[in-house]
Amino acid sequence: MNKKVHSKLVAAAIIGNTIAWADFALYSYFAPILSKVFFPFASYSTSLLLYSLIFAVGFLFRPIGGLISGAYADRYGRKKTLLATVVISSVCTALIGILPGYDQFGYYSIVLLVLIRIFQTMAISAEPTNSTALLIELGLNERRGLISSSVMCGVFLGFSVGILSFYLISVELSEEQIHLWGWRIPFLSFLVIGLIVAYLLLKVDESPVFLAHQKKGELTKNPIKASFLNQMSSLFMSFGYGIMMAMGNYFLLGFVPSFLSHSTHLSLKETNLAILVSLLISTLLIPVCGYISDRVGRRPVMAFGAILFILVSYPMFFFIAKGQLMYTIIGLSMYAVALAPTSAVLTTAITEMFPFETRCTGGAIGYNIALTFAGGLTPVICQQIYQLTGDIYSLVYYITLLALTHLLFVIFSKETKNNAID
Repeated sequence: MNKKVHSKLVAAAIIGNTIAWADFALYSYFAPILSKVFFPFASYSTSLLLYSLIFAVGFLFRPIGGLISGAYADRYGRKKTLLATVVISSVCTALIGILPGYDQFGYYSIVLLVLIRIFQTMAISAEPTNSTALLIELGLNERRGLISSSVMCGVFLGFSVGILSFYLISVELSEEQIHLWGWRIPFLSFLVIGLIVAYLLLKVDESPVFLAHQKKGELTKNPIKASFLNQMSSLFMSFGYGIMMAMGNYFLLGFVPSFLSHSTHLSLKETNLAILVSLLISTLLIPVCGYISDRVGRRPVMAFGAILFILVSYPMFFFIAKGQLMYTIIGLSMYAVALAPTSAVLTTAITEMFPFETRCTGGAIGYNIALTFAGGLTPVICQQIYQLTGDIYSLVYYITLLALTHLLFVIFSKETKNNAID
């Protein structure tokens, strides 16, 4: 496969994940506003908790979505799965953009929001592992970590694009205008962008390894059954690998926006700017960490990330609790540095654990169970801890507990850097 084809596949993985995760992240970023749109009958803290619970409910369906999406990728192709993800996610995002609020539609608006979020969460659940499978099957074994880190670059760029869209409307519109109708603009605009990206993905080639196995008739008919029968240890380890990134991402996306805009009284514009800076720092560091993992292995990089989380969590809270933009940027930038190593190599290490016939299915199972428990529940847990204690530093214990758990999984696992791909 020539360099031009390599570049097209890497670009497809980045762009596809960017759009899918920008769609997904909008829900988190607009929490301070949409919690009032759909739960105006409750106090701010209660409406935010109810809104976060919808976020968590969607995550309960991630393992199911991962099974479906992963099995589809193992049976019918990695590229087709990426294409379907972009289309479904964009449509779901647009549906939220036209959904009437509680004042217009009552409890029906809440029910519809829950259903849309479940469907969207299921659609994107296996996308990072499926895209990683597409990239590591290019045959460039000595650069697998670097190339496949582009998947998480796409994810973090998606987060960045999502919050950038919020930042732009917060600059152009007043908070009242955003609450009334302005929040709908990013949700609706991503439908057009998503369909354009889907058209571009149609022109991208499928994984050469998948095509070779398909030509020989060697595709597994039931990759879900094969994963549970033959890969239980890898499923368990992939769950442990996913804990740190799951918590790290959704603490930043699900808890921090509401905390900064409500408890520290930063404006929406300042909150978005601080989070955007931190996401861009992680995005820039991810390929660096992927490159390093090709030299020293995936496990040392992930272990380093877990240790960094333990070291920076307290000073991070010290800075953001001051409620000033510059201090907040410093604190979240420290957090971003800790988030990069684990995120960079997570899907690479998980995907390398599994043989070709169950690579997407097996990788999606453990990854999504971790995302369900350590990701979807993190905003709710953090909200509850903070409300009960009134002390933001109490969250240091939660972050440290998950970091230590993740570190134990890494210590007792096997290195995957030199695992055969085909």
